[in-house]
Amino acid sequence: MKEISLKVVNNGGIVRSIQNHGIRQLPHRFQAKYADREGNRYYERGRFISVFYDANPNVMKQVDGILNLNEEILRNTHLRATNKFMDVNNMKENKNPYIQEVLREMEEEGTQK
Repeated sequence: MKEISLKVVNNGGIVRSIQNHGIRQLPHRFQAKYADREGNRYYERGRFISVFYDANPNVMKQVDGILNLNEEILRNTHLRATNKFMDVNNMKENKNPYIQEVLREMEEEGTQK
């Protein structure tokens, strides 16, 4: 996680939080690329960790590369968080719920007069 955090910060991003969800049962038995020191290649339990960060898409690709090269990481997923500012900044009338609401109110006022 330290390597990922440094990559994000050094490229102008912000690490919002790192959450360790602990060791949990995996949804199914996972096979690692290589066997570990004890010879285990199949895993039924694993540590789940979430890293929330803001960065550009190029940094996301670099972080994905770091995660894919690490043999200890069985699976990884990148999700894009959404927020209300994305809707406000969207200037397409049919996609922006705030513009749609204003247009509806204007139509209602126009029909009432």
